[in-house]
Amino acid sequence: AGRSGHFLADGEERHRVAILPQIEASVQAEFAERLATASLLARMRTRLAMRREIRRRLKTAASTRALY
Repeated sequence: AGRSGHFLADGEERHRVAILPQIEASVQAEFAERLATASLLARMRTRLAMRREIRRRLKTAASTRALY
């Protein structure tokens, strides 16, 4: 795996897997107060918004144009 000077066929996926926990934690922290005070329906909507935000941040952080 990943020796200097070599490209990785699955480099983009490895990058996404590596940064996902940090992005998830950040989004959870940002939405925590809203979740704590929300009704059941509002919690469901908030969790959907959280998933969208996680996907958006992953997309911007792991460019498909980067070389891995």
